[in-house]
Parts: sequence; C-alpha cells; structure tokens
Amino acid sequence: MKPTALFINMHPYSHFNRGGVHILPTDEIDIHLVTRNQFHGGVSGFAEHPLDHVAMCDAEKEDRWRAICEWTMRNHRIDRVIAVHERAVLLAAELRTKFSVPGTDHATAARFRDKVVMKEAVRASGTAAVPGFAALDHVDDLEKVDWSTGRKVVKSRLGLAAKDLYMVDTLEEARQLVAGLDLSGSHYEVEDFVTGQIYHCDSVVKDGKILFSSVGRYLADPAGYSPGGIFGTVLVQDGSLHRRITELNVSVLDALGLKDGTTHLELFHTPDDELVFCEVAGRPPGGIIPPVIQWQHGFNIVETQIRLDAGLDISLGSSGQARGSGTCGFIAFYPGGSGERGIDTDKFADLGIVEHIAHRGAGNGRGGVRHSTDFLDAYVVRARDDAELLRRIARAEETYRG
Repeated sequence: MKPTALFINMHPYSHFNRGGVHILPTDEIDIHLVTRNQFHGGVSGFAEHPLDHVAMCDAEKEDRWRAICEWTMRNHRIDRVIAVHERAVLLAAELRTKFSVPGTDHATAARFRDKVVMKEAVRASGTAAVPGFAALDHVDDLEKVDWSTGRKVVKSRLGLAAKDLYMVDTLEEARQLVAGLDLSGSHYEVEDFVTGQIYHCDSVVKDGKILFSSVGRYLADPAGYSPGGIFGTVLVQDGSLHRRITELNVSVLDALGLKDGTTHLELFHTPDDELVFCEVAGRPPGGIIPPVIQWQHGFNIVETQIRLDAGLDISLGSSGQARGSGTCGFIAFYPGGSGERGIDTDKFADLGIVEHIAHRGAGNGRGGVRHSTDFLDAYVVRARDDAELLRRIARAEETYRG
C-alpha cells in the first residue's frame, strides 16, 4: 500500500504541470487534495491529472480550511502533510504537530513565518545584523523603535509577496497610519527601513544540512510593484558577495532550526558593504525564481519541497551545486500601463529568452497590481556571462514596451 499525504494547496492546480511534466508524485504516494475553489483556479488542469480525493474551499476562509483538513486527518490514514504556498505552511505544521505526523512542526514553522518571532531568533543567535524592530499591537508600540534613525516600515507579521506594507518617515505619520489598521491579533510589526540592494538566497535542506543554495539579485524592490512596472532577478554565482551571502544563509537556517525543506531568504547589501537580514520563508521561492533555478541547475525546487514533505527521495541533478554553462535570470512585467506590449517568439533566440510564462488573470481587474509576483508576462533569459545577461534583459524590456 502506498503512503498517503494531505496536500494543502493554495496555487492553481495547473501550477504543478511544468513544461508538460506533472510534478506531483502520484505514482509514489496517494494524495488527498484540499485546494482553492474553482473560481480561483484550484482545479485548473485537473482533468489531465485527476486525484481520487479532492475538497475545494474559499481561499479566504481559514477556519474552513482547518476544518476540512482536520476532518481528512481524522477520517483517513494520513502519513504526511504537504504545503508549498506561504499561506499553507503554518496550517500544515499545526496539523503535523496535532496529529503527530513527521515533518516541520508548528514551532519551527512559526520561526519561518512570523516576522517578529523570526527576527527575535536571528537577533538572539547573533548570526546576522537585524534591523531595529518591534511588534505592533498598540499605537504605543511605535515608541519602541528609534525614530531618530529615519524612515520605518510597517508591515504584516504573516504577510507575503510584499502585501500590507507601508513606509512612514515620522512618528506622527506612523500614528496616523496605524489609526486605520486593525492592530488586534498581533498582525503587524514596525522596523527600520534599510537602504541597500536586495538579494535572495534559495536553499534545499535535508536532515538539517543545506544540500543546495542559489543566490540572486533583484532587479527592483519587491515592495515597489506598480501597474506597468517591472520585476526580475539575476543569479549571482561567484565572488566574495556570493560567499558571504551563503555563509549568512547557513547561519540563519541553523539558528531557526529547519530540518527538511526549502527556503527563500531575503537580505540587504548596504552602501557600507554590510549584509542585513530581512526575512526568510520555509518554502520554495515564488514567482519565476523556480524556473530560473531549473534552467540553471536542472531540478524543480517546488517539486523538491513536495517530495521532502512527502518523505520521498529527492534528486538535485548530478550534484546540488553543479552549475550549467553561463548564467540565468528573468524579467517580468506587471499588468497596466499604456499600449499593447509583448515580445514575438521569433525574437526569443536573439534575446536569449528560453521560456515565456504568461498569466492572463494578472491584476485586480481595476488596473491595479495585487502583489509582488502578480506578473502579466515573465521571460527567463540565459546568457554567457553576467554582463551579457544584463544587456539581454535590458533589450527584452525595450522590446516588450515597443
């Protein structure tokens, strides 16, 4: 009899069909799927890869998700719980702890999800510089940070994709802002704004050991998404900065105690050449970073998370750190802006484009952008070296805008 797993899925089901390959390991494990309802794409592409056990739920009804998942755990033999979406990570960990199922437990998951708990653990370990911060449960908590140092960021403790994030320059401005926020339930924090280039480090961890790490530099601030704007990342594969970032990543993950899974860490590189921790998630990177990693390193990091959660063997290509020739990155375009936009396929080869990922459901329907990965079009670009990659990405932006 095959083992069984509960899969708490908040992506469209088609998210798991990559290049014509369905990445759910249905030959090795029976999956009980709890997913977003049909209106939100929860079963898009389901007919091509059906499952025997499926429940659909409104994406915003957290209590309903919990009730369905607990019913499944009580009424079926469930050996594992799978979660790859940020919003599913804590619930999956809660269920593992409650029903004594192997995998990341709730206490560990909270250190990778709650930004205050996370920063407290990293600061206490002394492994990385951390911005000044404080939990924001009452307007008086604004006094707990040093306003003489300038701009602050107010953001959701459990937020994702740069949503529910606000910049304020003075204490009075902050008071006016939080007057309109619901501070009950420990949902917000306030922290120092850090000036610097933002990098990310994405890893695979098994038995407490980091088997793979990839470093990238964002082409834009994730919090700066806007209609008609761009986003992207380019890989950083060598040099002292790559070494320093991977060393910081090792220290942070060790401090937070992840045993098995994938991670997405973000940090600042300041003008003074200091690395400052921003946050880390205990799940695969989002957006177009997984395709970039797959084009460069030959494995799907989302599939890797699924297999680790399911207790199955993983493969990272010939070796976890084997690099493909050249380098890779992506450029993505948010909905909005003026005029028709796009890149004809006959221009792909000249621009080094190896994949186009389109999302016709991007945007909020009113000309706005919902979050930092709400891309209308994204293009994975390959090149011989860093300089050529940046040139190709610049040309792709110019071509896209016509």
